[in-house]
Amino acid sequence: MKKITSAVVLLALALSLAACGGSTGSSTAAGASQTPSSTAGTAAPTDMPWPDVEPLAEPVTLNVALLANTLPHLPTYIAQEKGWLAAVGIEVNPVVFKNGPSMTEAMGAGAWDCGSTGIGGVITGVLNQDMKVIGVAARDEGGFQAFFARPDNPIVQAGKGHGTIPELYGTAEAWRGQEILCAVGTTNQFLLYKTLENFGLTLEDVNVVNMDSSAANTAFLTGQGDVAGVSGPIVFSDDKKDFVMISSDAWAKTGIVTSFVAAPSAWEKNQEAITKWLEVVIMTNEWIEENQEEAARYLTRMYEEDGYPSTDEANLDLIRNNPLCSLEYEMGIITDNEEGSMKMKQQTLDALKGYVAMGNYTQEQFDSILGSASNFLSDAIEAIAARHGR
Repeated sequence: MKKITSAVVLLALALSLAACGGSTGSSTAAGASQTPSSTAGTAAPTDMPWPDVEPLAEPVTLNVALLANTLPHLPTYIAQEKGWLAAVGIEVNPVVFKNGPSMTEAMGAGAWDCGSTGIGGVITGVLNQDMKVIGVAARDEGGFQAFFARPDNPIVQAGKGHGTIPELYGTAEAWRGQEILCAVGTTNQFLLYKTLENFGLTLEDVNVVNMDSSAANTAFLTGQGDVAGVSGPIVFSDDKKDFVMISSDAWAKTGIVTSFVAAPSAWEKNQEAITKWLEVVIMTNEWIEENQEEAARYLTRMYEEDGYPSTDEANLDLIRNNPLCSLEYEMGIITDNEEGSMKMKQQTLDALKGYVAMGNYTQEQFDSILGSASNFLSDAIEAIAARHGR
């Protein structure tokens, strides 16, 4: 079981280490908890799905950031458990965060080298910390993000079919004035924005109370709020049986992605090792697609260690409906679209347009990312594709 430590203490530790020039190999950061590295590593390279993955010349330890209660860390977890990362000379120290902004803040203190984060972490990381986006980890399109209400809520009572998206519950009148528990600046808030837009409303028409997914769920269960925004296995937990899902990313077709990212200093010093980690992760993504039931069991175990009980059945649905990205997909998103912008970058810009409209960011900040030439990189994916002749 992971050791959960005070966020204040963790941030102070990370800042202290950074100021002294010390290593953060066993440290954590604000909103984070450190999990012991896997003891796996006995598997031979020939046991790997891609038998031609070459090991690093020298072993390397990477601090890998992940968001608790999310799917994109699963391939790293599986690759640790099966010994595939150890086989190529990589030891991973997972560093767990509750949300993207706290993960970004910790990057400035040197708490992690690479990892995966959602759109909120990408935007703040690129704007404030020169974060490098090196690939796409997953697409939220199968019910990974959702909002719930009680059966007697006017939104539920109004039923479906009153907006441009027929699956969404409610009417403009029913949604207006609702108290909504939701993590501000995250993918969950973006789903709320898209949901309200469906009824001709904006965030100004509701009362948003800023809470992360776990806190929102707990508060909602105790009777707080009218609507709760949750994500990951919490969407499928048994405590939802008495509530009604009124919106989801699958229904609203948000198109939001989670990205693979690297801290700028780590990318400069350790690009080869980070690229090797990404190679094994993408390899494992493809293994997950071919071995979904076994992968679901690993996901249940991973969530349990994160403190989020779930079931194999729910996690199998999660994997089936939210496909992790293959090498072919990665190759596609580093190409240019019709306007000459890299597709991976455009995915972030498309979401950022919504955040500008929501008031989270300014047009100047949008233009800053639009004009960035050094934050969305194709180097790692190109190197992996070339290595495997794809």
